[in-house]
Amino acid sequence: PLMLAEASLIETALTQFIINLRYALMGVSLSQKLDPSTSTLKRLLLGFTVTDEIFGVSMMQEGRLSPYFTYGAFVVATTGWTAGTLFGAIMGSVLPAAVVTALGVGLYGMFISVFVPEAKKNRVVAILVLISFALSAAFEYAPYIRELSSGIRIIILTVLISLGAAIICPIKE
Repeated sequence: PLMLAEASLIETALTQFIINLRYALMGVSLSQKLDPSTSTLKRLLLGFTVTDEIFGVSMMQEGRLSPYFTYGAFVVATTGWTAGTLFGAIMGSVLPAAVVTALGVGLYGMFISVFVPEAKKNRVVAILVLISFALSAAFEYAPYIRELSSGIRIIILTVLISLGAAIICPIKE
């Protein structure tokens, strides 16, 4: 039993590492959009603001990215998230459990809203989203792979899709 707990802990740590490694990749992508004269301090502050949503809206900006755009998006988003968290905590203790559970679906809708606009504009992104959905479903039913924990499947999918996209569709800039 102890070995299973240790293996689970290692798997959880590895899964979190791979999932959160995306922030480093997002930071690198954002830094490439900045004017080369942007100071190190501004770049470090920008790195602090990186979330999936902030990255999405920042990368959709045409041309060079102003760090002030991202700072502004971060302030607005953080204020909204904090107020929303407070409101959600209050309402979560007041609303019936069935309603609270149903509202949890909204989180998935919010995440989807990050990549749908870009997928509409960029065929490569749309194809990658469809491939990720298809592979995720296939991994759920594929012999041997379905036996793996969901965390390990996420790691495999993240690495495969990212690597495949980087090899097949490299960004030339």
